Amino acid sequence: MLNICELSVVKKKASILSSVSLVIPKKRVTLLLGKSGSGKTTLLRCIAQLEKEYLGEVTCEGRQLLSLEPKERSSTIGFIPQSFSLFPHMTVLDNCAYAVRHHSFCSTKEAYGQVQEFLKLFDMEKLALSRPDELSGGQKQRVAIIRALLLNPSFLLFDEPTSALDPENRELFSGLLEKLLESERGIVIATHDMVLARRLADLVYFLEEGVVLEHYDAQKTSLDPTSRIARFFHG
Repeated sequence: MLNICELSVVKKKASILSSVSLVIPKKRVTLLLGKSGSGKTTLLRCIAQLEKEYLGEVTCEGRQLLSLEPKERSSTIGFIPQSFSLFPHMTVLDNCAYAVRHHSFCSTKEAYGQVQEFLKLFDMEKLALSRPDELSGGQKQRVAIIRALLLNPSFLLFDEPTSALDPENRELFSGLLEKLLESERGIVIATHDMVLARRLADLVYFLEEGVVLEHYDAQKTSLDPTSRIARFFHG
């Protein structure tokens, strides 16, 4: 379980996050909802330790992520950014193998072997030697997910995962999430995609101007139709 406690971020005297506290369990989808600029991406970056200039604590099973070594942190949190952040000069195979080699210190041959197994699982083996500019948005996303999964993280964070996808790939992404949950990982999604949010609503936090205004747990209560979360779902 991830615990975020009193997390605050201030940049150029502007408050980006203010005393944000929330709990993120495994085996569930946690949605971070809110308009652009509400602090969702910054919150994800703090959890992933890509943003370290914050006050408060981010812990997993009682251990502060800030204190973990990079290898252990990478096996705890996998982050798939909105842009996917693939190396443009590398093939799919090398994009994925780079992460394995960097964190596991294995040989190139061993890394390629691990990557090939994952590419088969995601029906991507025929694209192993393609470069990112030769891929569709959905294919790029799958490469970014494979790259994160190769480090076997307990939690996967997605920033606006459907923003670059066409309707068909949005459906494929939703199906992919079901498979990821079967592996007992925790999934965290920051989005302002109303259709995706309605479909995945399980554990929901609604942010506005860096503050968590509402919280909804589908396993504990019904959704108040007058709430901000309900209004977000229906546009």
